[in-house]
Amino acid sequence: MITALRHFLVDSWLGRVIAFVVFLSFVVLGGTFFGMGGGMPGLGGDTVVQIGSRKITPLEFQKAIQRQVAYAIQQNGGATEFLKTPEGRQEIGHAALRNLILVHEGELAGERNGLNPGDETIRKVVFAMPDFQDPSGRFEPKKMEELLKSNNLSHQTLTEETRRMLYGSATMFAFGKSVQPPAQELDWLENYVGHGQVVDMVRLPFSLGEVSAQPTDEQLKRYYRNHLWQFRQPEYRHARIVVMTAGSVAKTLQISDEDLQASYKMKMQDPTEAARYNSPELRSVEVLAVTDEATAERIATAWQKGQSWAELQKQYPKAIPATLSDARVTDLPDPALGKAAFDTQEGHVSAPVRTAAGWSVVHVLSVKPAKHASFESLKDSIREDLTNERATALLKDRQRAFEEAVAGSVTLDKIPADIGAFPLEGSLDAHGNLPGGEPAPLPGDGTLRQALIGQVFSQKKDEPPHVVTEPDGSAFAVLVDDITPGKQEAYESVQQAVKDAWLADARKHATEQRATALYQQAKKEGLRQALAGQKEEAMLQKDEHFSRLQLRHDVPALILRAALEQKQGQTAMLQEGDGYWLVNVTGNYEESPTLIQAIRQQQAVRMAGAYRNDLQETLGMSYTRVAPLRHFNATLFNDVNERVLSMISGRLGQQ
Repeated sequence: MITALRHFLVDSWLGRVIAFVVFLSFVVLGGTFFGMGGGMPGLGGDTVVQIGSRKITPLEFQKAIQRQVAYAIQQNGGATEFLKTPEGRQEIGHAALRNLILVHEGELAGERNGLNPGDETIRKVVFAMPDFQDPSGRFEPKKMEELLKSNNLSHQTLTEETRRMLYGSATMFAFGKSVQPPAQELDWLENYVGHGQVVDMVRLPFSLGEVSAQPTDEQLKRYYRNHLWQFRQPEYRHARIVVMTAGSVAKTLQISDEDLQASYKMKMQDPTEAARYNSPELRSVEVLAVTDEATAERIATAWQKGQSWAELQKQYPKAIPATLSDARVTDLPDPALGKAAFDTQEGHVSAPVRTAAGWSVVHVLSVKPAKHASFESLKDSIREDLTNERATALLKDRQRAFEEAVAGSVTLDKIPADIGAFPLEGSLDAHGNLPGGEPAPLPGDGTLRQALIGQVFSQKKDEPPHVVTEPDGSAFAVLVDDITPGKQEAYESVQQAVKDAWLADARKHATEQRATALYQQAKKEGLRQALAGQKEEAMLQKDEHFSRLQLRHDVPALILRAALEQKQGQTAMLQEGDGYWLVNVTGNYEESPTLIQAIRQQQAVRMAGAYRNDLQETLGMSYTRVAPLRHFNATLFNDVNERVLSMISGRLGQQ
């Protein structure tokens, strides 16, 4: 969203020019003009798609992908899981290309309508950019040169992007600026998040069930016959495996100190990268919010004289209290409140501050200074990032050497280590477990692990090994040299295991009966009454609060959903994990009006931005009817997208 742009991209003209490409739709720059890195050799000289007379080149598409990744990481709070799936990678590529198309369509629309910003207009716009001015407001050429150099920009690029910004301002930016979200949507959102549930609940583990008598031999034999699969020894296969992954190739690489220093400098210049390692100043605060200035003045005076927060709450019961621990300035719901919290010294109380919802007074409990990661502290992680990045690029190049080595080694014992392949061997079952029951130490992620197991159990004994290549470039070869067939264990040899399984089932059944009886009683009179005087009463969790604003992670998702969605007075019985849960909603409560008002205001801004972006994108797509797309090269699109995302994944340690 436009409202999510960082300070650099909102308040600086240079930032606006750099971000122009993504202002037309949903993309927001997370770093410099080059997003997460510079150019990539070998991707030039062709056309991904043509719009009118304009061509989108592989290099231009590459930069758009990098910007899209930076935006997606920012929107996902730093998470990069979307890079791990083919669907996520395709979505990144399509979004990046769509936004490039809209950029060119908007520019063509401006030209068709007679808009032609001349050199003098562009010169005036550039000279008026505050980023290029000295404190007195005069254009400073030296300052411009420094900023362009630090952002890898040339004069020509600045001129072209300024011209595009002017075209965009004239053809698209103003469209939809006055749009406002419907009040009904905001009312629904406020009602949805503004109320929480008060819940009584109890968890009854299966192990609590009481078994009155021990099983007879006949019962155990019958249980054994009915559950033969539980007492069967699986087939084990002994295999020799050689694997080559980006991680194993990385271990063969050496990174020079010069490269490490250069990478550190690049990370610190890129806001998205720097945010992974540096942290802003954090503050823990107490806040009291009231509706009028006079009350706020009295609270501030008493607080400054040493009266405690708890005492003030008793004295002013209508004041709304709030606490924040290790909060950033953006975590506070109101800009004025954030400024007051970060302008006040540690241990001091602020003067009353006017907010959107009234008046507030802030007590700063503690301050954690901003942290800046030094080169020495990041040296090892940078080395790992660079080796992963380079290993990803080298992985395909080394596949030929790997295939030749496998072809020349029938027993897989002559694979050279310097190509980044490593051997392992052992026995495992079809679930990937060792004979002792623990998981086999197979390399790679879950996908590679499953591929290895599948190959071991599909390949014939002593069949010559061959290279299997995975979509991410990882490769392996397998030699199965021994097979131990599975067999049914005799009852006599597993009698104790049968008894343990029988008792576990009996305890679970007893717990289910007990939970059902309590559930039936709770439906009539509530869970608290149903457990009164019972042995399970000590396990009851009373008056637990559940809110959509602060989802709890100490209960399973199924229980959380029941706590939030049931009506007052309802009780649910649920099986989750190794126990039964009884969940009874006893009441509800309202969230802080100040917090809800702040959330409403934030969502109003975000929704207005979303509607505006939708309208602007619709306008941009309508231009395609005048200048339709031609010559889309799907093969080149996929090649550029995969190569760029593989490079980025390597940097982020995703391979």
